[in-house]
Amino acid sequence: MSKTNIKRILAIDLMRAFAVFMMVQGHTVHSLLNVSSINTNSFVFQTWLFFRAFTAPLFIFSSGLVFSYLLFQKKFDFKANSRISKGINRGITLILIGYLLRFPTIKIFNLSYTSHSQWLTFFTVDALHLIGVGLLLIILIAYLSAKIRINPIISFAILTIIVFLVSPFISKIGWNNSDNILIASYFTSKFGSIFPLFPYLEFIFFGAIFGIIIAQNRELITKKKILFALFLVGSILFYFSHLVDYVYLDSFLRFGAILILFSVFGFIGSHRNSLPRIVESFSKNSLWIYIIHLIILYGSPTSIGLTHIVGNLSAELTIFLAVFMVILMAIISLGIDKLRVGKFNYFRKNLELE
Repeated sequence: MSKTNIKRILAIDLMRAFAVFMMVQGHTVHSLLNVSSINTNSFVFQTWLFFRAFTAPLFIFSSGLVFSYLLFQKKFDFKANSRISKGINRGITLILIGYLLRFPTIKIFNLSYTSHSQWLTFFTVDALHLIGVGLLLIILIAYLSAKIRINPIISFAILTIIVFLVSPFISKIGWNNSDNILIASYFTSKFGSIFPLFPYLEFIFFGAIFGIIIAQNRELITKKKILFALFLVGSILFYFSHLVDYVYLDSFLRFGAILILFSVFGFIGSHRNSLPRIVESFSKNSLWIYIIHLIILYGSPTSIGLTHIVGNLSAELTIFLAVFMVILMAIISLGIDKLRVGKFNYFRKNLELE
């Protein structure tokens, strides 16, 4: 593997690992901290809140980027490109896991005692649902682009702009009168959805643009002029976001933050030949870390979460548990790597591949 390829992978791994780290500590602090016990106007808390606002968009962006990069490494052909079938399976699996984590009762075949609020929790659309749908849409759009012979970068750029422009109007639709909460939850947060498709699909599609560009020209992510241009554009979007209509303010801030962070990780990656093992592990096992830490914090149909056991805590205890959670996820992630390598070596030996 060439040095350029290593740097390219390092930049993406850094971005994903950072997003996973921020996600774990962010969820832990948000779910356990007794906000009334601290000064929410303090510099420390406001700084934490500021960076937390960009964690989810960065995580979603990186998911679209990585999947599109892998998908477009080869020609988009259902027979020749195994990433297509893997992507379809992964998208469906993510959606099913999202619903399973929120299933209202342990009694699968007896739902008569399930309350309305429990059903609303079950229908809530979170990051897993969003990314699952996003991966399926990336495949569909790539397929249609190939059929009508249009550059997929143009397709995803157009869709990013469309989602960005129409999202404020989608949220104003009278979803409260909807008879199908399952479908409506994908388009509005009025039923409790954390990541409805609008506006968050814009970050999936935005990531897809970068994934395709990097797949077509692997050198770009190491070019300092390109990275500086991205940093400059991100800074402009971030700084002048207050000049746009209020309904688009959050998206401008998030796009700006994504470009700034992406360029920073690109610069760091271009000056290193390797990463600490745990950083690579966090990047590879982001899905497992996401699922496991959510179960620990919030529970599952068969267990209760830490939030139900300890309730709201002081800032000191919350920080301690946040650090502990990150360390625990690091240990589990490294364990997953060891298990994966062990299984690979076992099958390679028994199938006489060496």
